[in-house]
Amino acid sequence: MRVLSLVNERHRLKPDQSTTAMALEAARRGGRSFIAGIDDVSLDDDGAVVFDALPMEPADDPTSALLALTEVTGEAIRDSDLDVILIRTNPGRDKDRTGLHEATLNLCRLAQNRGVVVLNDPDALPRASDKLYLAYLPEALRPRMVVTRDARRIREFVDAEKDRSVLKPLFGTQGRGVFRVSPGGPNLGALIDVLTSDGYVIAQQYLRRAPEGDTRVVIVDGAPLELDGKICAVRRVPSGREFRSNIHLGGRAQPAEPTVPLVRAAAAIGEVLASHGIWMAGVDLVGTKAVEVNVRSPGGLTDASEFEEVDFVGAAVDSIARRIKASGS
Repeated sequence: MRVLSLVNERHRLKPDQSTTAMALEAARRGGRSFIAGIDDVSLDDDGAVVFDALPMEPADDPTSALLALTEVTGEAIRDSDLDVILIRTNPGRDKDRTGLHEATLNLCRLAQNRGVVVLNDPDALPRASDKLYLAYLPEALRPRMVVTRDARRIREFVDAEKDRSVLKPLFGTQGRGVFRVSPGGPNLGALIDVLTSDGYVIAQQYLRRAPEGDTRVVIVDGAPLELDGKICAVRRVPSGREFRSNIHLGGRAQPAEPTVPLVRAAAAIGEVLASHGIWMAGVDLVGTKAVEVNVRSPGGLTDASEFEEVDFVGAAVDSIARRIKASGS
């Protein structure tokens, strides 16, 4: 298996990330595993897509593997040298380089046209890369919502909810710019002005069970990733002083207890994802309603593996191997 993981910047990988874990697992299996950033991709004069990539070598732990990356120079890896490209970029965390992300995605399309398996599909990613993707889900599987830049429509939605709503930018990550609001709140107008000045806003129903946190379910090949009867899922619980459950905002990752209704909801969402060409996603559910669908470098594999004491990372890499085999590469 010859795998290249494409990231925002190759030296910013962290030991606990799912991207690192999958790249290291591919290296441990005796294949070749490479890391490249969006600055490191070129189109050669013969039409080949070429990556200035760092080789990931097998190591006992992720920290030593990443340290080894800092001690090697890049290799010119052509698309014909690869079986699969894993797109693990996150444009939402790299807004100053939006054009570079778009160009890199187009280069991955060219590599795909030349026979390389690309996951997630570069034709599917633009559709699913922002919060508007929730609109593709059945209404029973998502909160009520509107997406607009019209301040009047946002106020009408907030007033109609009567209790609380959530406002957030359509493009965003890590909980940035997410506000819980109430009708007639003294800062509501100012918050709407700030959010709409930067683009589209999603106004969303605040779910009754939101204070309990959310459950990230990892979807692979159109279904919740499952191994030995266990679902790859992580519960994220907000801190006492923060309603958002994002880990970098103080939320805590805990073992999940996926209920039958939650798993059924995740499975139904997985079918939608598969129909759109999405191989892997992280679906964040409150109860049985999806509040986020993350298709750009979704995490959760490493925490779920630790909590459940099964190798979800290996299961994900097994899926990659099946994709390669099915393609005939």
